[in-house]
Amino acid sequence: RWLQHVFRYAACAAATEVVAQSYRRFAHVNSTTVALTLLLMVLWVAAYWGFRFSVFLALLATVAFNYYFLPPVGTFTISDPQNWVALVAFLATAGIASELADRARRQTEDANQRRRDVERLYAFSQRLLATDNVAELLNSIPAYLCDGFAAKAAAIYLLSSQQVYRTDPSATWFPLHQLQMVSSRGEPVIDSQRGVSLSPLHLGTRSTGAVGIAGPVLSRATLEALGSMIGIAIERAGAMEKLS
Repeated sequence: RWLQHVFRYAACAAATEVVAQSYRRFAHVNSTTVALTLLLMVLWVAAYWGFRFSVFLALLATVAFNYYFLPPVGTFTISDPQNWVALVAFLATAGIASELADRARRQTEDANQRRRDVERLYAFSQRLLATDNVAELLNSIPAYLCDGFAAKAAAIYLLSSQQVYRTDPSATWFPLHQLQMVSSRGEPVIDSQRGVSLSPLHLGTRSTGAVGIAGPVLSRATLEALGSMIGIAIERAGAMEKLS
């Protein structure tokens, strides 16, 4: 990941220099055109790469704008006070615009993530209704979680039987004491560093166990929905088995 960051910082610096030299040597335009071009670059970087890179580019663009296009050209000093106003206005505009573009990018990503979570939850709920056999359902749920949420491993813990059902019995992602703690506390636990998400199984206000997913870090709302869906599905399968 750090290589990607280094590349993006270097790309921002190179793009600023290319634009400045192109306008300075080949296309002789006024300073307003240069400022708008640099501002468009800042907006693009904020929309696609994020706020930190856009701020870095905005600072570079301000320095290049001052050095190459504000008299005296080729120095970092500014002789005309009006150019100070123009330089400060450019930096402020670039900063505000990059923040707005980055906020719009984050909101779009959040909306897309919520849509994907809803689609996955719907598909997962359909698979939970495929069987009314409790034993078969308990053994299938971890595999359903891995398939539906692209997880490396999954496990469910039942408070009533004190049993844990895993995709891989030898995996150490979810120790028994951790699942028991989440079940007793009744609150989801998200470990971003390890990539582990845990949530209690809910049946109304009662906790009946816990579920753990290793791999993608799920949101709190998705974890709570999964806990409720699994708890209700197990209770439904048990009721149907007793009725039969």
